Amino acid sequence: MKRYFVIPCAPLQPYIDRLWGWESDDLLQLPAMLPGTGAELLFHYGRPLAIRSLRQPAARQDLAQLLCARRRPYQPLAQAAVGFIAVRFRSGALRHFSALPLAELRDDVLPIGEVWGAEGRDVAEQVAQADSRGARVSLLEAWLLRCLQRNHKGQPAIEAALHQLYYGHREVKIDVLADRIGMSRRHFERVFREQIGVTPKLFQRTARFNLTVRELLLSASADTLGVALDHGYYDQAHFIHDFQTFVGDSPAAFFQHTTRVAHFYNAPIFAPDKVPLPR
Repeated sequence: MKRYFVIPCAPLQPYIDRLWGWESDDLLQLPAMLPGTGAELLFHYGRPLAIRSLRQPAARQDLAQLLCARRRPYQPLAQAAVGFIAVRFRSGALRHFSALPLAELRDDVLPIGEVWGAEGRDVAEQVAQADSRGARVSLLEAWLLRCLQRNHKGQPAIEAALHQLYYGHREVKIDVLADRIGMSRRHFERVFREQIGVTPKLFQRTARFNLTVRELLLSASADTLGVALDHGYYDQAHFIHDFQTFVGDSPAAFFQHTTRVAHFYNAPIFAPDKVPLPR
């Protein structure tokens, strides 16, 4: 199996973490895609994956698929040789590329046509027919820039809140954050939910879970409880409760059946204080 990633062009970097993909000539048993705060848009040039919720039997199989998992994990199923390139949207950034509210896009596997219509289906076909990785990257960057130009939302207060809730999830308080950006807590929660699709508290909780599990999977020698405590969990019971909520299984059972090298997490490209912020 080959893995690769490409840093997007500078105008896209505040919104898109990376373009990345997997390729394999063999039929792979793929790991689960766990809940997070961003979104993945997969374009297939191999046989499309079927992706199903671990709590629902139905699977969707399309040339390009948007996955914005918040409350449940999803299982990709390889049908043949795998070949895809994915767009990894940063936390809350998908709203800058689509006219649809994030609340309508979360917790489902959507074919690209349901979000971007005929234009999206055309791009998916072009990517599938492209003859090189470079050509696919160029096609996607050009299309994403067009989407960004049409849908960009200038909301520096929300962008600042997203950054602090994600990277400061250990210590940031909602009341203090709302006051810092000049809003009452109630107004901040309403605006945040309208724009991001979840409450600030759930976003913060998801970020804590996401970053904890990523660190555990990226480091084979990591101490589970120690990492959980470092990310703000009070104790082992607190971490187990959150893990069962998001995954539907205990951490011990999950890590027993999940190899720490086969997962969808990637080491960060930018340090937290160097992540490009939208203007």
